[in-house]
Amino acid sequence: MLDDLRGRTALITGASRGIGVTLAKRLATEGMHLVLSARDEAKLEGVRAECEALGARVVVVACDVQSATDRARLLERAGEVDALVNNAGVEVTVRVTDQTDDDVRGQIETNLVAPIELTRRVLPGMLARGRGAIAMISSMSGKSATPYNSIYAATKFGLNGFTSSLTMELEGTGVHAGVVCPSFISGSGMWASTGVRAPAMLREVSPEQVAAGLVAVLRGSSEELVTPGPIRPLLAFRELAPSLASSIMKRMGILEVLEQRAAVAGREREAHEPGARR
Repeated sequence: MLDDLRGRTALITGASRGIGVTLAKRLATEGMHLVLSARDEAKLEGVRAECEALGARVVVVACDVQSATDRARLLERAGEVDALVNNAGVEVTVRVTDQTDDDVRGQIETNLVAPIELTRRVLPGMLARGRGAIAMISSMSGKSATPYNSIYAATKFGLNGFTSSLTMELEGTGVHAGVVCPSFISGSGMWASTGVRAPAMLREVSPEQVAAGLVAVLRGSSEELVTPGPIRPLLAFRELAPSLASSIMKRMGILEVLEQRAAVAGREREAHEPGARR
């Protein structure tokens, strides 16, 4: 874990948009040096300027984390990393029968393979130094699956399981791993980009709340559920009575919202935009 973030170096994937930008700026205010990675170099340069204005030293690396070659180049440019933030993600919200081969492969490579591979590559250095932190930006979909995002949910369940196992492996080493699981995020990110609002009863969380959860993980928390109160008991209840919990979700309007989101995704697909990605 990192008790003091000041002067440490954090590598953030998916840093050009959505919560990645908020995460980068929050860590800049914590005094961290930043290595920012995403596919869009022009947008990364804009984030660099914002973070440098906050006093951070910033390196920008254009990278597609689906590519093993790009991942290797990213780590070479990053050098010694004290904190790895696996934030890059892609979600295709359609029925499983409408998922293409590229949809399936892209979500698995971005959401699961890339975080595992980046983690495996930075861990030896962290262990040798006896300090470090690895944070996974997951999702409530990795705690409780919902319709129309079966592949995405599978990757997030996998990411949560990987992190849980890793946390136990790293006990006593000075290196820590943890996961942040946000629910509906307002203002920016994959959920907000659809224009669909969460049910009023459930409310949404802000990117700043997600960033606060990330900082908590870097400082030693194993799991941060960034979600309004009503969702927490529903998660626990679903473990005990899945069918009844699904009925409650329907009455609360959750399934209707997800159907709306799938409809938006379908229109994006027709416009040749196959899935939201950060």
